[in-house]
Amino acid sequence: MQGTKPVTFSPVSHSNPTQLKPRIFSKRIKSTYLGITIETTVKLFTNIVISVCVTSAFLKLWPHYQSIQEKLQVIESEIEATTERLDREKADFSRYFDPSQAKSIMQEQSNLVDRHQIPIIWLEDNVDTPGSKDAGIIK
Repeated sequence: MQGTKPVTFSPVSHSNPTQLKPRIFSKRIKSTYLGITIETTVKLFTNIVISVCVTSAFLKLWPHYQSIQEKLQVIESEIEATTERLDREKADFSRYFDPSQAKSIMQEQSNLVDRHQIPIIWLEDNVDTPGSKDAGIIK
């Protein structure tokens, strides 16, 4: 096996603080800042142009969206009305084809009365009835 040499660190002296020298902007640093400034400006301009395009498209599509929503509401109300009518038709269909109700349905559809039923005739209120004060007077 190979042994490694021990690492020795140089002692750090904290007694002498290092002095910071004022930075002097060189041409290289100025050109770097100029490049970053130009890049940031181009990105900002591009984002503004994209935002304006999106806003313009949104404003043009908004009336179309509203008309579609109105049409959708009309269609949903038609669906609701049709569903109600369908439910009524289903109930009528099951009633008409119910064998136990065939006799009553035939009576509804025609004016015939079952021979076991006694017809009831309702009289109007202005007809003379026995015991009234005008009973027996023929007009």
